[in-house]
Amino acid sequence: MLKTYKALVVTLFTAALCSCIEKETHSLSFATISPEGWEAKDTLTFIADTLPRSTMKGFELLLHTENYRYANIGFHLSIEQDSIVLYSDSIHTMLRESNPARGIARRCDYTIPITNLTLCDSMHTTVRVTHLMSEHTLKGIREIGIRIGSPVRHPGEVVWQVEW
Repeated sequence: MLKTYKALVVTLFTAALCSCIEKETHSLSFATISPEGWEAKDTLTFIADTLPRSTMKGFELLLHTENYRYANIGFHLSIEQDSIVLYSDSIHTMLRESNPARGIARRCDYTIPITNLTLCDSMHTTVRVTHLMSEHTLKGIREIGIRIGSPVRHPGEVVWQVEW
């Protein structure tokens, strides 16, 4: 009984410790969107310096919104290393099931897992993002960012959202 109790305590302690370890982030960059909106023709380009170690990296798109009036978002994302396209896809995802207007200054932060890729550590990485929404000018997005770091657990999983 005592051995079982000790094993349980060690297991719980290890699980708690592992859950507190932050994801390793190699590159985190944001582009500020004009208050007038994100024009359909405007492509956001992020360039990451060389990354440590040639290992699998996870790509996530980060959105900071304020009064974004849609329940979904669509965009085209491409990832290149020294002009070699490693990933190119159109992504449509639900940010929330419904879109209740709750206050004049409703803000949300979203993290959208994109993909995992093995990158060459000696090459520069370029990420391009263009919106694919039907509105020519997309309003309500304050910043768009990318995070390149530890592999994302499940690309395509439910979007992580924080409201404030």
